[in-house]
Amino acid sequence: MIFGKYINRYYLKNAPVLLLGLLALLTVDYIQLLIPQFYRLVINGVNLGQVVVNSQTLPFTKEVLLQHICLPMIWIVVLMVIGRFLWRICFFGSAVRVAANLRERMFDHSRQLSQQYYQVNKVGNLMSLYTNDIDTIQECFGDGILMFFDALVLGLMALYKMWRMDYKLTLLALIPALIM
Repeated sequence: MIFGKYINRYYLKNAPVLLLGLLALLTVDYIQLLIPQFYRLVINGVNLGQVVVNSQTLPFTKEVLLQHICLPMIWIVVLMVIGRFLWRICFFGSAVRVAANLRERMFDHSRQLSQQYYQVNKVGNLMSLYTNDIDTIQECFGDGILMFFDALVLGLMALYKMWRMDYKLTLLALIPALIM
C-alpha cells in the first residue's frame, strides 16, 4: 500500500486494530461536521428569534437553547473525545508494535552477522538504522495513515455537505483550490 513489500505485512497483521481506528476516525469526522449546524441554529435564533428544529419552528428560548443545541453539542464533544482516544490508541499503538517488531527482527539479524561485517561497516550507520529509520517508519505508520485517511474522509465529507447546502457557493469556493 504505502511502503512496499517489507512493511505491507504489518497492515494485514494489524488490520483489525487499524480498521477499528479507521471506524473511530470516520465517526469523529462525521460528528465534527455536525457542529456548524448547531452554530446555524444559534445564529438564526439570535437574529430571527426562532429556530427550526426537526421541521418545527420554535421560539428561541433558554429551554430550546439547552435542549436542542447545548445538550446535543455536549454529546458531540463526548463522542469526539471517545473517538479520538480510540483512533489514537489504535493507530499509534499499531505504529509502536510495528516499530518494536522491526527492531526485534533487525536485532536478531544483526546477531547472526559475522564479526568481519562489523569491521567493514561502521557501527554508527547501523545505530542510525536502529534509531532514526525505525522511528521514521513508526511515524509514517501512525501519523501517515492517520493524516491520509483524515484528510481524505474529512475533505470528501466536507465537500459533500457544502454541495448539499449550496452547490453554486461550493463551486465558487473550489475555484482557488483549482488554481493552486
